[in-house]
Amino acid sequence: MVHPPDRTDPRSPPSRSRRAFLTALSLAIAGMLGCGVEGNPDRASTVTVLYEADERLFGPVMPGESWFLMFLPLAEHDETGRLVGRLARSWEHSPDYRDWVLHLRSGVRWHDGQPVTADDVRFSIELMAHPDVRFETVWHDLDSVRVHDDTTLSLHYGRPRSNFLAWTVYWPRHHLEGRNPSTFYEWAFWTQPVGNGPYRYVRHVPRTMVELSANADFYAGKPAIDRVRIKFGSELSLVELLSGNVDIVTRVNTADLATLQGDGRFEIYRHVWPNIPWLLTIFWNHQNAALGDPGVRAALTHAIDRRALMRLLHLPDEYRITDVPFTERQYWRGALPKPLAYDTARANRLLENAGWVRPTAASVRTRDGQPFTLTTLLMPGGAQEQAVVFIQAALRRIGIDMQIQPLELGALAGAVRQRDYDAFVLPYFNHVDGHLGYLGGDTTRGDGNMWTPPVPGYSNVEVTRLLLAIEATADTTVIDSLYGDLAPLILADLPVTFLLPLDETAVVRRHIRGLRSPFRGNPLQSMDALWIEDDR
Repeated sequence: MVHPPDRTDPRSPPSRSRRAFLTALSLAIAGMLGCGVEGNPDRASTVTVLYEADERLFGPVMPGESWFLMFLPLAEHDETGRLVGRLARSWEHSPDYRDWVLHLRSGVRWHDGQPVTADDVRFSIELMAHPDVRFETVWHDLDSVRVHDDTTLSLHYGRPRSNFLAWTVYWPRHHLEGRNPSTFYEWAFWTQPVGNGPYRYVRHVPRTMVELSANADFYAGKPAIDRVRIKFGSELSLVELLSGNVDIVTRVNTADLATLQGDGRFEIYRHVWPNIPWLLTIFWNHQNAALGDPGVRAALTHAIDRRALMRLLHLPDEYRITDVPFTERQYWRGALPKPLAYDTARANRLLENAGWVRPTAASVRTRDGQPFTLTTLLMPGGAQEQAVVFIQAALRRIGIDMQIQPLELGALAGAVRQRDYDAFVLPYFNHVDGHLGYLGGDTTRGDGNMWTPPVPGYSNVEVTRLLLAIEATADTTVIDSLYGDLAPLILADLPVTFLLPLDETAVVRRHIRGLRSPFRGNPLQSMDALWIEDDR
């Protein structure tokens, strides 16, 4: 159950037939091998994680959850969702959130024994903001960073900022200074890093595994789990779990959850950031003659049973459906406008009103002799792939032929930048930077990359005005009010269709303790807070 506090502040999956075969195979293997390895004394202080990555997992080209094994953020969200210090012991900010002072912990050391200083943080921030790097958007409008002493630095932003404390990590200046920023993403350091976090790099086997050991010099004390082995892969996750080869699978395929939920050897945890930063979303190309009509976009949204999609993906019923951007406070308090209901009759009426006719229940709708056919781009894998197949079936029921075009990440990025699509399904960044990129037409947000592309053909001057007003203030009451003013405009336009909140699902062997959904459900982020119990 998700009961958060009231707070103010590329790899294609197997085909269905192949997945079915693998599931059957995994169950057979599990039966032959018995109940697994919980009591194996040789593994009593070691945890093996199956992770969809490679040996670059501690660098900027991989998902950020693995960084926290090796490096410290300034702060983290605790199990209640509240922000608590990590590398920073405390911080303060000006009333307008433009000026920040960060006080770092003293006595934190890099894994080579050198002290971590404010100059390391300054160096990392300036590196991330370098024109050849442009790694983290939270530093793009930072006007200045000043080091006062080894544990104190101040930041000055050109606009209010409050979302940088828990999002990124920092690197050792003495190892990285002087390297060429233009090759930042290929630096060898990422595969043999020197960090300051709870675990130290030991070794790796390319495209196979990486091994870490507990940092005895960690500021919060040596972690209870002595050794972490991260095994790369995802396709055989069910086989690996049931046979006892791994203890944890992150981002488990939702198709496997039904098998695992009834198995007493495992616990399933869900992890979500308190501000719900990502929403799986359908991006419509408004330059398509049909999709430029908001009534048609409303019809497509009415045709999708989003609650049924959430249940298909094993998401909790407490997760909310929305048609508008929102703040963290609005989401957890339920202060969101009522979303468009699943209503195929209304969807059909809206399409007929727009001139799309359907002679028979089995035919594709046409207008002026042209069939209503859409091409939807898809980056295969996980919830996105299952969602697109679900949507395809939903639209077929109202007479729309949706073709699916799977693309690898590079090809998808190119098509998105060139606006060469009718629709695509990807995460939507639920923050004012994202909203300005998608809906405000500001291509500088997120460096204008594929993750924050403008919705083609969409423009609303009042939407842009409200988003700029949100960007210019840090008053949470004013921000909530501005989002309230934004909501009816977005409901009228429906520039995109929000499907569901994105979280991370991990399956963990029961003898590993310390995780808790929804804010401490990621084992890689929280490994130093976990321990092992023999529950035989």
